[in-house]
Amino acid sequence: MVYPQEIFLRMEVVWKDEHILEVEFTASNAFFKGTTQAYDTSESLSDLANKLVDFPDKEASIFHQAGAKDGYAYCSMRFYPIGGGLIGVFIQLEENVSTAYRKEEKSKLALELIVEPNAIDNFYKQLKTMAHKQEGIALLVGRV
Repeated sequence: MVYPQEIFLRMEVVWKDEHILEVEFTASNAFFKGTTQAYDTSESLSDLANKLVDFPDKEASIFHQAGAKDGYAYCSMRFYPIGGGLIGVFIQLEENVSTAYRKEEKSKLALELIVEPNAIDNFYKQLKTMAHKQEGIALLVGRV
């Protein structure tokens, strides 16, 4: 049996200085779960939050990334409508230092969450607060 608390995207500021935030991204679709910590900025997170207002009315899809793809750590999220009022969120997580010789040593995870519009609204509010205060947690709860 799958429980709602097992399907989520969680973002938490774990470190900051005057220029950058280190955010821990954890995603689970109840079958697969992964975590990475990547650098982002409060401006970038605020921009993502603003794009999520009334999504998907304004934009067909939204893409956000933190860290560097095939670098030390990386997270990307793509939000897109899937019909019936539901929203898909495709998440990619990467962790561990990759080398020029053995890219397969890098841990990678890709998964999809299905969420309802009210979950996006709640996530937007939490993300906006997190970006403004440069601390805290934003939680996007998926649909079972």
